[in-house]
Amino acid sequence: MKQEQLEALLSVPVISDIERIHMPYLGYHLFRERLTQTMLGESEQAILHWLGKDIGRKIPIQSATGMVMPFIRLGLGQLDVLEEGARQYRYRLTHSIFRYMSTERKLRSLALECGILAGAFENWLGKEAEVRMEVEEKGSVLITLTP
Repeated sequence: MKQEQLEALLSVPVISDIERIHMPYLGYHLFRERLTQTMLGESEQAILHWLGKDIGRKIPIQSATGMVMPFIRLGLGQLDVLEEGARQYRYRLTHSIFRYMSTERKLRSLALECGILAGAFENWLGKEAEVRMEVEEKGSVLITLTP
């Protein structure tokens, strides 16, 4: 039996059942736009990055493409590998909800996704990974990891 990549985060039966549910993104958008901002205030970006790293460390990967399916399955967006090398890894992250988020909100809120990538990479490579995010004009974001 193949090991479930996300089982350190949720039980396998829960993952299986929930993936069959088609959930609207309105609640997701509300969470990203209002709840984290209200609960975390000025520390939102730092806390989301820290939480993301904790989550990412629990998702085993063996390559730069290892996070593509977890991002899709968790509803975090389409993660495309643009560059992979010894010095850096570069991704484009797109999501239909991004067009409704201001640049400032993306920079703060998507710290969670950056942290998830950094945590998974740190676990895979066995060393700290610096992460940087840039917002593109078309609404997607570029994420660069430097081990």
